Amino acid sequence: MNRFLFYLCTFFVLTSCGTDEETNDNQPVETSSEIIGIETLFNEKEFPDPVHLELLKELKICNTAQKDTSNYLDPACSPSFFKFFQLNENVPVKNAFILQIKSKVGGIKLRRLIVFMREKGDLVKVNGFVANLIGLRPTSSGHYDLILRFNDNVEGDIIFYNTIFKWDGKKYVYDCTETIEGTDQSGPWRQRIKEEFKDSVSKDIYATLVKNQMII
Repeated sequence: MNRFLFYLCTFFVLTSCGTDEETNDNQPVETSSEIIGIETLFNEKEFPDPVHLELLKELKICNTAQKDTSNYLDPACSPSFFKFFQLNENVPVKNAFILQIKSKVGGIKLRRLIVFMREKGDLVKVNGFVANLIGLRPTSSGHYDLILRFNDNVEGDIIFYNTIFKWDGKKYVYDCTETIEGTDQSGPWRQRIKEEFKDSVSKDIYATLVKNQMII
């Protein structure tokens, strides 16, 4: 960890600030012509597409009889707990999708993101992350690049790694870490990794994610 703190002090350039710890975890990246910023609040009353409920039933990860949306251990099949995103802009969501699961659901403290594809008629898990989806970037293949925010605890301080995962034809693979966010005595901060150090720092952060079992 001391080596990583050395990177923080030596290789990063301060670029902008957030507001607070909770907001940083949900705050999307800035929307541009290349990136679609995402903020998931889990405040919808109904799923925007009826197929979302059918997919949850098929996955059997929620209780269709449950009506209490304050029960996180036995979650209802509700948009209060689950959010769907299209995996490929050319493929119907019923056959390929990204599922964001709210923190505390099933007793898991942090948000999870799971990628599913249909193979031979069945939904198959392709990727899993203990992370928050904060952005999508369209690509020529139709599969979006994912911009994922991971949490880490560095000597009692919560740190957020904003990372990019790219589709390799079968699954999402880690590409790099773009920025790191956190809060110290002076308030929230956001730092962008210098290009000349991006490869080495990204490798260290990937090792941290694997060690912390954030890629599942």
